[in-house]
Amino acid sequence: MQRKLATQLAALILISSAPFISTSAAATGLLEIYQLAIENDPQYRGAEAAYYAALETKSQSRAQLLPLVNLSANTSKNKQDTISSGFFALGTRRFASSGYTLSLSQPLFNYDYFIQLRQSDATIGEAKANLSAAQQALMVRISERYFDALAALDGLEFARAEKRAIDRQLEQTRQRFEVGLIAITDVHEAQAAYDLVTAQEILAENLLASQYEALAEITGRYHKTLAVLSAETPLITPEPADIGKWGDTALNQNFQLIAAEFVYNKARDEIKRQRAGHLPTLELNASHTYADSKGGNFGNNESENQAIELRLNMPLFQGGSTSSRTRQAQRLADQSREGFERQRRATLRQARDAYLSVLAEINRVKALGQAVVSAQSALDATEAGLEVGTRTTVDVLDTRRELFRAQRDHARSRYDYILHTLRLKQAAGILATADLELINGWLQSRNAPAKHSSAEHSSAEKHSVATTAKPSLADTAIGIE
Repeated sequence: MQRKLATQLAALILISSAPFISTSAAATGLLEIYQLAIENDPQYRGAEAAYYAALETKSQSRAQLLPLVNLSANTSKNKQDTISSGFFALGTRRFASSGYTLSLSQPLFNYDYFIQLRQSDATIGEAKANLSAAQQALMVRISERYFDALAALDGLEFARAEKRAIDRQLEQTRQRFEVGLIAITDVHEAQAAYDLVTAQEILAENLLASQYEALAEITGRYHKTLAVLSAETPLITPEPADIGKWGDTALNQNFQLIAAEFVYNKARDEIKRQRAGHLPTLELNASHTYADSKGGNFGNNESENQAIELRLNMPLFQGGSTSSRTRQAQRLADQSREGFERQRRATLRQARDAYLSVLAEINRVKALGQAVVSAQSALDATEAGLEVGTRTTVDVLDTRRELFRAQRDHARSRYDYILHTLRLKQAAGILATADLELINGWLQSRNAPAKHSSAEHSSAEKHSVATTAKPSLADTAIGIE
């Protein structure tokens, strides 16, 4: 299964003038957070460095097929003592000598080198796929932490709203007790509820601070305020509405699976490379040597020598090491094949799970929205019952608690819907910056007016992921041909 991997790797990488952690005072949207993460996230930057390092393997493998040219030179001062000779005069002679050698070696046939060149292509392909996978993973990671922070902020606001409501009820309960309308137990129950929600408020404050720390871990900056999700955010169903087609897309375009395939192909080539140890090698060698001696027994001597050599090397026996390395490469290829199959199954499961989760979350958002309406109606009825004496303070406290729980769950479900949509596109290998731009358009400053009318919301729900959120290949930061 061969594919061309076409990735546009310039994905909003900015040069940071302040790499240390700083504080951003303005409200920040998801897209800006992502841009900061691209610049500052160590995990993504490490994947980028690994990609550029892998690019060098091509040059190194190609270099083995090119000529090697070496120049060596020497100069020396010599002292020669002739003690006994029938031809030369006795005595000591001092003289200088010098020379140089220019050599060239050109491999003509070495199957090992050709295999390494092909393996370098697989190494680069794997690194490209890993970098693209890291970019998509960063999009999901930063979105998870962004919406976790919003969920924590919602939790704190709901806790404070509940605390204010219980505080008012506590005051009313005390007044009713003072005029003899209720027993002291109602006051104690309201006070207990107030104390409990105060503890929950403290916990919510700590959770929010923790989520902001988690966000700063990726972006390298602290963010005081975040843009929040509009109440009219559309619920977009996946298109095509076919779980099998989403699985097929994932098997063809998921970057982690593509990287695993390159690893497997490289392992299979390694078997051929080790077998090449049984094959002959042929190389052409040429040299030019010059030597000049200014004395000695033979007097002044100057010479030049040129040589051309065709060398064939035929391995006959290496103690069985070549066969052993070949068997080892076969077992490692088997391991890579199983790793590829494991990744293929995981990719298919992730795509199908994400598809089902998107559909389930859409229905859950709607159901929880209705639950909020019902809980509010129940609270209104319970408060009215308290006034006429048919319901107790405990009933009101419990009903109000259910209302805030429904509101909190509804807010969380909207975030989960967006995250499941991103995970689906990540599994399918089509997640791109344009998807974050779309989501960023659903954000607004806190307490800002709604962005969409109800008519716009109704129309948006009819749109598909493909037509609304899926970018064209020309607009994506990552793509496959």
